[in-house]
Amino acid sequence: MTASDLASHEWWERYKRVVNADPEMRVRGHQHFEEDFVVDIDGDRFLVRMEGGRVEEVLPNPGLNERWAFGVRGSRTAWEEFVREVPPPFNHEIVASHYRTAVRDEPDHLELTGDNEAIFQNLRAFQRALDLMRVAHNDGGS
Repeated sequence: MTASDLASHEWWERYKRVVNADPEMRVRGHQHFEEDFVVDIDGDRFLVRMEGGRVEEVLPNPGLNERWAFGVRGSRTAWEEFVREVPPPFNHEIVASHYRTAVRDEPDHLELTGDNEAIFQNLRAFQRALDLMRVAHNDGGS
C-alpha cells in the first residue's frame, strides 16, 4: 500500500484481517486484550474496538458517546514512518516514539495518550496490534 492509502477504509479492513489472523494475538495473554484504543492521525480519529485480542471494528470519527482507554496520536508524517517496512530509528516502536515526543519534545513522533495504567496493563498486546499496522501496510512485510 502507498502512504496515501494509510487510514483509508480499505487500509483499516486489511489491518483488521491481519490482526485477526495473527497467531501471536491468540497467545501470551494477547487474547485477553479488550481495551478499545484510538488512533489519531493529524486530528482524524479512528476508534479500534478490541475483543479477545481481535479487532471487532474500526470506527472513524468516534462520537461523544464512544469511550476508549488510551490512544496514539501523531502527524501523518509520523504515522507514515511508523508503518514503513523498515521504519527509521525511534519511529520503529511506540515507546521509543513516545519518548521522543514526551521527553525530548521532538516533532514527528507518535505520542501515547489516555489512561497510563490501562496502557501498561495491555502494553505487549497493544504494541503487537500497532506493529501489525506495519504488516498490513506492507502486504505482509514487517
